[in-house]
Amino acid sequence: MSNLKLTIDGQEVEVAPGTTILEAARDELGIEIPHYCYHRDIGTDGNCRICLVEVNGNTHKLAISCQMPCGNGMNVETHSDAVVKARKGVMEFLLINHPLDCTICDQAGECPLQEYSYEYGSGDSRFVEGKRHKVKKTPFSDDIMFDGERCILCQRCTRFFEVLRDSRPIGVENMGGKSTITLGPNGPIDDPYSMNIVDICPVGALTSRDFRFKQRVWFMDFAETVCPGCSKGCNITAGAYQGKLLRFVPRRNEDVNKSWMCDDGRLSYKQYNLTERARAAKVAGSETSIQEALEKVAELVGTGDGVAVLASTRNTSEELFALRQWARQVGITHLWHGSATWEADEWLKQADATPNTAGAAALGFTPVPTEAPGLSGLVVAGGVVVPPALLADADFVVLQGPQPGPLGEAAMVLLPGRTAVEKKGTWRNSAGLDQRVLPALDPGDGVPEDWTLWRDLAGAEWPSLKALTRDTNAALA
Repeated sequence: MSNLKLTIDGQEVEVAPGTTILEAARDELGIEIPHYCYHRDIGTDGNCRICLVEVNGNTHKLAISCQMPCGNGMNVETHSDAVVKARKGVMEFLLINHPLDCTICDQAGECPLQEYSYEYGSGDSRFVEGKRHKVKKTPFSDDIMFDGERCILCQRCTRFFEVLRDSRPIGVENMGGKSTITLGPNGPIDDPYSMNIVDICPVGALTSRDFRFKQRVWFMDFAETVCPGCSKGCNITAGAYQGKLLRFVPRRNEDVNKSWMCDDGRLSYKQYNLTERARAAKVAGSETSIQEALEKVAELVGTGDGVAVLASTRNTSEELFALRQWARQVGITHLWHGSATWEADEWLKQADATPNTAGAAALGFTPVPTEAPGLSGLVVAGGVVVPPALLADADFVVLQGPQPGPLGEAAMVLLPGRTAVEKKGTWRNSAGLDQRVLPALDPGDGVPEDWTLWRDLAGAEWPSLKALTRDTNAALA
């Protein structure tokens, strides 16, 4: 079937059959039509009515753009006088019973209701009656709090479970002005992806009990990065305040996780707020300079005979490539990677609980064996579980990572390192997609970027991470 041609705000566009007006305006022209109930990864519902547009000059019957399919020769106005008036009416209706508690609402600063009220609202209200009150604090689960007064009944939350999770733990109860979202008869929500309804709620009706009242978003620093929780590589936005992570939330990527992430990955940020860390290099337990520690590593490794490298797959591909180059240069032939697992599911969560196993494998790192007779030395890069048999056989251990842990006491050389949320580089997910990782936290003074340690040991000429990335990409190709 041939494409359809229509005009939107005076601009001609060509779209595939079945495309809605809202999608055509957004994807082809970058025109944002306001919407609440519609969500691109859940579908249309048509109950909020704020996405009204004028089609073919019909000012008496405006169309909801989230459901109206495009048609040949259609002429659409998204900002006509009739549309502007209708949107103001919708906003006025939505705000009639909405509480004026933006100053204490967690959604403030990233609330579409605030934004649309400013952009499309009338600026005043004709409503003089008292507002209808509902229950303001209802725990839907250990992770989610519901405020009935703030809810505008867009039903994104209920449709998330119905459409994507094939369940109905919550639903709409009562009719008219008494309508509210309520828990089903089976009690609190028990779903490993339940916290996604907090992200898609366009108002402050659903809030995370973990993040609730922690910080205003305009004071926070954000990094668009990748979840380090598993090999799926869900795209996320990490939020921090004064050097402390406060939350992970999903960032849309059509090819990886769409708009979602699992609750376990979301709450995994807590492990990266370290109370103690290795900030200085040590040799035989005594603090020393990074340079002296690297010289001791070179002395211990020698020609690399009997020495093995064990790297964490939370390292970036750039770090692993630099480590591999040094290892090959000194004759180390055993290149191993560690592993970590957790319970997988059939949606996003992978059994491999590290983000870059595929990158490590592509660079020649193989799974760590449980034992290796004849091992004389072990270089451990990043936080990784070391099989006890390897430690028993090794004459020396070099440990590089953000925390010394129990292995730190046995290490001849300790080199500081960065956590997975302090790195910049690339991770390759389980589908073979290389994704850019950006740091959400700065570890502070004295903690070099991991790749620079292996570069200095190898004497390689990578003046910047960009140069290293270029060579890494060539090796991964």
